[in-house]
Amino acid sequence: MLKAILKMVEVYINEQQYEEALKKISEGISLAETIKKYDALSQLYLSEGMVYTEIGYTKKSRQALSLCLASLVHASKENIPILKSSVYRTLARNIKKESNADKKDSTIFYLQKGYNESKKINTKFTYKNFYLASFAQDLANEYYSQGELQKAEIYLAKFEEHLKNEKDHSDFITHYIIKGNIENKRKNFEKALEYFEASENLTKEYKIYTASLKDIYSGKAESYSGLQDYKNEALFATKAKKITDSIATVEKKILNSSLIADKANSAQEDTFFKKYESFKYVLIFLLLIAGFFIYRFYSKKNNSNNETDKNMDLVLSENDEPTSNEDTDIFSEQNNDPGSERKSSIDTQSLEELITLAQNNDKYFHLKFSKLFPKFNQQLLDINAQLTQSDLEYCALIKLNLSTKEIAQYKNVTVNSVVSKKYRIRKKLNISTNENIYTWIFDIG
Repeated sequence: MLKAILKMVEVYINEQQYEEALKKISEGISLAETIKKYDALSQLYLSEGMVYTEIGYTKKSRQALSLCLASLVHASKENIPILKSSVYRTLARNIKKESNADKKDSTIFYLQKGYNESKKINTKFTYKNFYLASFAQDLANEYYSQGELQKAEIYLAKFEEHLKNEKDHSDFITHYIIKGNIENKRKNFEKALEYFEASENLTKEYKIYTASLKDIYSGKAESYSGLQDYKNEALFATKAKKITDSIATVEKKILNSSLIADKANSAQEDTFFKKYESFKYVLIFLLLIAGFFIYRFYSKKNNSNNETDKNMDLVLSENDEPTSNEDTDIFSEQNNDPGSERKSSIDTQSLEELITLAQNNDKYFHLKFSKLFPKFNQQLLDINAQLTQSDLEYCALIKLNLSTKEIAQYKNVTVNSVVSKKYRIRKKLNISTNENIYTWIFDIG
């Protein structure tokens, strides 16, 4: 299933069906985390970053790329240079989309890092030459945009060298567009049109449309303008504008879609939830009753010092909830202790900001948390280096004394999912079932 999802994501991205790509990426991330396939997880986060870059949401792209790099800790060594190089290329594209005069060198910097990283790829990897060619082409395009046409042509020549023995020429679509743009700059308009025509023919052959055609038609319009063929200039300028408007419409749709606060499928979802709304509440009520009796049963069992049964995994016990005796919490007790070593470094406002980020499921939460508790993640990883990024995020939420229900609400998952997650964290960190997980984690960091 995961391999099929990865392939579908690739196809959707190539066909610029970004909404469908994001849906499959979300599905794939959930599956990859469940079965602990970190190479696939890294690839999916990378794909998510690439999609957001293409549609102009660079902040979301960087968040996904950060998760990709974090996942590489557990990835196969042979895949690391492949994924790293792609991350660098996407970072460069993000910078370019936000570009101003002082960021151009940064774009070159990341592209060069990616180019060098791709040279480390094992020669047995089938697509090594495509990676090298891709960076050569991106560097050529960047130098062209900066008006350094000779440097651009040097990297275009490297691109051709990397792909000289490859049968797939789809990457030449952009290659010919850059060549056409260079010839336009040099006022060789007829030669430019030849390159644009070659590029357009390849889009038809490989069925890669929209964005490429926009650049081709814009280039053709410039060429015809130079040749004073104003009829064709107007024709291709209009075509380019239509595609630009179409892309803008698609991007707006994606922004408002179910994957980014979407309502595209809300009618169908509302029908489903209304149909089963009453059933859901009945089920929750029954689960609460069952949970109460199970809680009573295990409380008595613990008092008799018997070994806790394995069914404890899914029991929402007192050891899996924050302490709240006498209407105080862990942090309020800490702040009332004048001898606390952490009091000077952690203030109520910072904690409130963290909880607000958690409530919004903001991906900046973990970055902010790491600044407030710089030793927290490392101490946990020292106990078990196999902890995932997801594990660390849940530990951070527990550190903030958030209840199971609150964590489920903020992470948009079921309560049972959080209970199961806590149980797995307990096992990984070797926390006794008789020990309160909140108290244990509070002592970390």
